[in-house]
Amino acid sequence: MNLRSAAVSLLLLLCVASSTAVAGEPLKHRVRVGSYRVERDVTPGRNKIVGTLTNVSHTPVHTAKVRFRLFDAKGHAVGQAVDEVHDLGAGQTWKFHARARGNVSRARLVSVEAR
Repeated sequence: MNLRSAAVSLLLLLCVASSTAVAGEPLKHRVRVGSYRVERDVTPGRNKIVGTLTNVSHTPVHTAKVRFRLFDAKGHAVGQAVDEVHDLGAGQTWKFHARARGNVSRARLVSVEAR
């Protein structure tokens, strides 16, 4: 086997190994969070984080959950907000409404879980 054949064989082996890793990725990589914002309610302290999450896979997701850290106008952490959906079909988009109690000015996405 010459050097060129050995390089081609190694390249093919790496391609097979990387495609196996992609196929075995966890479900969290199969959903995508779109833009989100803090939506203030007329009643003080009753805000929500609204946005979208899309199932970008070809299979349904049993449960998807978004979790946000909440901040006040001075940048202090004031809590968390969570929302979840069940049975999100392939290609479907869900509009979440995570309750955000307190004087919330900003939210940061902390995690996205999908099973």
